[in-house]
Amino acid sequence: MAHSNAGLIEGAYASFAQGDIAALMAIWTDDIVWHVGGSNPFTGDHSGKEDVAGFLGGVVQATGGTLRVELQNAMADDTTGYSLHTSTATKDGEELVAWDILGYRFDNGKVAEIWSFAFDQQIDDRQLS
Repeated sequence: MAHSNAGLIEGAYASFAQGDIAALMAIWTDDIVWHVGGSNPFTGDHSGKEDVAGFLGGVVQATGGTLRVELQNAMADDTTGYSLHTSTATKDGEELVAWDILGYRFDNGKVAEIWSFAFDQQIDDRQLS
């Protein structure tokens, strides 16, 4: 049986796909931090619900609304979790497909921290630039 925090991750992907930012904010701690690597306009740490929501909105805008994220797998326990996903976006007429892992830290059943890890950072940077 999957841990409830794995279900939280799966629900977050579904909420993002539906554009339901309110549902995402409901599963984040007030002081959530999302760490983004790479060399793109979103590189760095995004802190707090409003900043993280703005980051996600900016990512969608940067891809001209073409971004599609598909969860491949999620696993979690009481304090940590991981998800593997593909993201597809069209930039300058080219379809870019990236594989990424997100690492999660949970605090009392909510997402407190997220780390983004790209399999190929150059593709991620092209999607987000």
